[in-house]
Amino acid sequence: MNQVAEIIHGMMTAHEPSDYWLEVGVEFPELDNSHSVQQRDKRSVWQHTMDVLDALDVKNPTTLLSGLFHDLGKYYIDPTDDPSRSKFPGHADKSAEIARARLEEWGANPDLVDSVVRVVSTHMFDIRDAARDKTIRKFVANVGKDNIENWFVLRVADSRSYSGYKRYVNYLIEPFRRAVMSYLERQPSSEQLDFERSDADGGIQIEGGD
Repeated sequence: MNQVAEIIHGMMTAHEPSDYWLEVGVEFPELDNSHSVQQRDKRSVWQHTMDVLDALDVKNPTTLLSGLFHDLGKYYIDPTDDPSRSKFPGHADKSAEIARARLEEWGANPDLVDSVVRVVSTHMFDIRDAARDKTIRKFVANVGKDNIENWFVLRVADSRSYSGYKRYVNYLIEPFRRAVMSYLERQPSSEQLDFERSDADGGIQIEGGD
């Protein structure tokens, strides 16, 4: 069993995934750094990460690793005081960079690395007023058709860690999910949705969200 398999097994068999990280001594500097980064809600990125891991409705290798890595790039981003923007603009791309490097170092297979990097790099995708086919086509291209459910699992868990999440889920995430599913159902079964990936950074702005 390689290191990534041990980590996945540890998170899946612990009472809660966060328990694994409280108990093991894995050398993981980027996660250690997250203790020192404070979000707008005054929690550390470490605490937020642990909360997201425990809030995942589906705990599979992609969702667990995506939850683990999704905000670790915040440590390397100069924060902004602009309330209309994420406090750590561009952190999704840096988090995806960290995820790729660490997962390859830990021996993850290329398909798993690709799935996690796609979810992490797009977890801030702006879903406000995003029901247009052009926007959804971009979303599917960046996330990957077979990875969409993993993306929604992380996005819901991420929102749950903030106050007011039910409103955000009901009025933004779920309508976007329905629009994406409707779009996919309208595509010819033979279409591979093999589009060019593009910049997917956007805003998840929900009462203290970063």
